[in-house]
Amino acid sequence: MMLIQTDRLTKIYGNGDNTLRALDSVTLSIERGEFVAVVGSSGSGKSTLLHLVGGIDCPTEGTVTIDGTDLYSLRPDELTVFRRRYIGFVFQSYNLIPGLNVWENIVLPLGLDKLKADPEETEQLLSTLGIYEKRYALPSQLSGGQQQRVAIARALATKPHIVLADEPTGNLDSKTSLEVMLLLEKLNRELSQTIVMITHSEELAQMTARRIRIEDGRIISDSGEGSK
Repeated sequence: MMLIQTDRLTKIYGNGDNTLRALDSVTLSIERGEFVAVVGSSGSGKSTLLHLVGGIDCPTEGTVTIDGTDLYSLRPDELTVFRRRYIGFVFQSYNLIPGLNVWENIVLPLGLDKLKADPEETEQLLSTLGIYEKRYALPSQLSGGQQQRVAIARALATKPHIVLADEPTGNLDSKTSLEVMLLLEKLNRELSQTIVMITHSEELAQMTARRIRIEDGRIISDSGEGSK
């Protein structure tokens, strides 16, 4: 079943002589349960694509449809709620709140929707990600890899339809990067979690079932099991 669809998605920054076409008429479809890597050189448009699919930025032209909902037909307040409930974000910089411990950082998104965390589910999530023993630790007491695992747990806490990961291994050494990648692979395989990941690493991209390459704002190749 198709989960994400974009149609002629375009993003232009600036005007006149300073115009930059960051994304140029991109049309693609991603099925539920796919693990997709989006690769490309710096400035290719891959992060712009992720931000538009995630509802973080607005397109100049084109549409994004997630699970049948036209993202940019929603009012700003509706988009905020939809994004929070349907999409989990994992960033390169972790974005953990320093004054909250691991458990508190993970359940924070639930509180935004006035939902109560299920302790058993949270414990299971912590165990699956290998950070249960660190549940009361502050971010400053964790390694980079552990902080990224907390960020992934936080993204999964609301049971999102999609996880969007923007260079999730960018701040990690090669060994820890591989550990995080294997963890994402496990979540995709065992939980059928749909994951779209931006990465500059060709080696990590090869571990996904589908690879989309972007250059100059356009898709130049789309390979793997789910490609159309």
